[in-house]
Amino acid sequence: MLQGVEPISTYFFVFAWWTYIVFLSGINHLRGKNSLLLDHPREFLWVFLFSTPVWLFFEIYNFRLNNWEYVGVPIETLLRWPGYLISFGTVLPGLFETETFLKNLGIAREVRGRPIQVTRRLVNRLTLAGLLMMLMPLWLPSFFFPLIWLGGIFLLDPVLYRQDQQNTSLLGQAQQGNYALTVRLLLAGVVCGGLWEFWNFWASAKWIYTLPYLEFLKVFEMPVLGFLGFPPFGLECYLCYRCFLLCRTRCRKDRRLVAALVLIGVCLYCLLTFVGIDRFTIASYKVTFL
Repeated sequence: MLQGVEPISTYFFVFAWWTYIVFLSGINHLRGKNSLLLDHPREFLWVFLFSTPVWLFFEIYNFRLNNWEYVGVPIETLLRWPGYLISFGTVLPGLFETETFLKNLGIAREVRGRPIQVTRRLVNRLTLAGLLMMLMPLWLPSFFFPLIWLGGIFLLDPVLYRQDQQNTSLLGQAQQGNYALTVRLLLAGVVCGGLWEFWNFWASAKWIYTLPYLEFLKVFEMPVLGFLGFPPFGLECYLCYRCFLLCRTRCRKDRRLVAALVLIGVCLYCLLTFVGIDRFTIASYKVTFL
C-alpha cells in the first residue's frame, strides 16, 4: 500500500478489514468455539449479506447530510460496485467478531447494574424519540446530523421488546440488570471505529469528511468529536440485525413468494443506492490497474 502497488493501494481498506475479520475469527474459534465465520458459517453469510443494506441506509441519509464523500474510487463500474459490496459487507462481521473477541477475553463478560422498570409509556416515548431523531437531520442537517447515529437505537430496540424479544433487546436486558452486551457493543464500536479511520487514512481510495462545526482537530480523516458516533453505531448495527432475524423468521413461516419479493426489493434498494452514491457521494474517480 505504501509503495502504491495495485490492487493493494486502491483496495487497502478491503484487504485490511477482511484480514482482521479472518484473524479474529481464528482467535474466537480457538478460545470459545463461537466464531461466526468458522463455527457458524451460514449465519456469517447472512451477516455479510445484510451488512451492505444496513450501511446503505446511512449512505442514503448522507445524500441529504453531505457529511462524507469518496475520492480515488475506480472509474470502472464492474470494479466499483463489487467493491461497494465487499467493503460495506465488512461492517457487521467486523463489529460482531470484535464483540465476541472482547467476550472471549473476559472483557465486560458480566456487567450488572440496577434494573430499569420498562413500561408501555417508556417504550412509546423511546419510539417517538427515535422517530424524531431520524427526522430532524432531514429537516436541519447542519445542526442535527449526529442524531442519525442515535435514532436507530431508540427506534429499533422498542420494536424488539414489543415482539417478545426481551432477551435480545437492550431494554429487556436492562430490565434484568444485565448490561454486559450493551457495554461490549459500545466497546466494539470504539475499536472498529478506530480501525476504520486508521486504515481509511492510508488508502488511495478513501472517504473524507465535511462535518459542520466539527472540522477542527482531526484524527486521521475524522474530526475528534466524530468518534463519539462509533459506540452507538455498534448498538444500531446489532439492533438492525436482530430485527432482520425477526423478519427472516416470519418470512420463513409465510409463503416463499413473500421471501422472493423481499429479496427482489432489497436488491433494487442496493442497486439504486449504488447509483446514488456514484452520483452524489463520489468526489473523484481514477482509472485503475485494469
